[in-house]
Amino acid sequence: MGKYNFINKEAAFIQDRSSFANKVCRLIYLQNGKDIDKAVKEGESIFDEFEEHIRNIYELIDSSIPLIAYYELKKHGADNWDFDDKEYKQALESAKTACESYYL
Repeated sequence: MGKYNFINKEAAFIQDRSSFANKVCRLIYLQNGKDIDKAVKEGESIFDEFEEHIRNIYELIDSSIPLIAYYELKKHGADNWDFDDKEYKQALESAKTACESYYL
């Protein structure tokens, strides 16, 4: 599986680490009216806590935790992953689409 190709919702909510993170992300997403940019801003400090306290969560972000993936993409930009503009936009869209699927 390549970067920013998200697994199906059921699988993402079964795995312990991604399930916990996705449940919290869902709450943040819904609390912010399903506005992904507001949710990212609201969740920033929590996402940083996940990275510090949940073992190897970075392994799951680009395949199982789309709100944090979207946050990371926006925070670091295309150059961090050596994406061209098209690849970067596709990654953002993939994360956004997965948020809409996972968190409704």
